[in-house]
Amino acid sequence: MKKYVDFNKIPENIKRIKLDIGLSYNAPHTQLWFENNIEKDLYVFGFEPNPECYNNILNKNIKIKNEGHLKPIENKYIDEKYLQLLPIALDNIEKEEELNFYCMKNDCGTSSLNKPIDINLGEIKEIIKVPVFPLKHFFELFDWNRFPYIEYIKIDAQGSDINIIKSAGEYIKKVVYITAEAEINQYENCKNNNINEMKKYLENMNFILINHPNTADPTFLNKDYINLHDKIYINQYG
Repeated sequence: MKKYVDFNKIPENIKRIKLDIGLSYNAPHTQLWFENNIEKDLYVFGFEPNPECYNNILNKNIKIKNEGHLKPIENKYIDEKYLQLLPIALDNIEKEEELNFYCMKNDCGTSSLNKPIDINLGEIKEIIKVPVFPLKHFFELFDWNRFPYIEYIKIDAQGSDINIIKSAGEYIKKVVYITAEAEINQYENCKNNNINEMKKYLENMNFILINHPNTADPTFLNKDYINLHDKIYINQYG
């Protein structure tokens, strides 16, 4: 993980940290977060293992693939003053591995560690190997003295969401809000990625399932940080 992340690059004015796990090809949620960060004190770590998506964002070469999609991240935010892009996948494993990753043709956020089984997802472009870590490896390096909590984790990982949550271990208790997609039908071996499994696991980690006006997928709030619930902007639509 040390190869991919450098916490020393976070500017001194930063007070807020969010994680966007599964940027897709245009990082629209990261864009929403920056647009609504009036204090200009937000820093985002974006995880995107698909090389095409990662490189198009990094090189500021984003082309909208569907006019119904949300606004892509603006070029001014594709800068290490605001954002670190991590070209890795996350899963509930013990140590770093290289695993198969299914890159889809005309990927609009459908590539995955899990083999696609829904024909509506289109054709597989190629199967590649990508570096995969547990989320706890990121948190083990994180500067908890400077940032005592993570404001928000948004996960959209095509069937791997519950595994990513579990891979954080006890560190997940240092997160205020979590939104994850409960996808169970479009990929192999994803039946446990359902809302009941998420709810059961996160309730044991002191979270409650909430209805949030700005999110479409299941969203959880850490009971230890309920006093912050109206002080943190979250958004996950589209």
